[in-house]
Amino acid sequence: MYNNKVRTAVALHLTGTLTEGEAARHAGLSRAQLRRYTRTCGAIVPAPSTDDLDAELQEHADSNAVRLDG
Repeated sequence: MYNNKVRTAVALHLTGTLTEGEAARHAGLSRAQLRRYTRTCGAIVPAPSTDDLDAELQEHADSNAVRLDG
């Protein structure tokens, strides 16, 4: 795997200590990259819930919002 930080984030996510989003931030990866690492490490990971996907879409929309006030 990439490095110790990524390995730790994947392990914490797989044990349920961190959510997918938290683990991705901890590792400095996108959630898609983290999913790839979790899929290729040999462990079974459940699909993200629709709440997680909705939150990720909202985060993306918020980060791309154009500010008109300044």
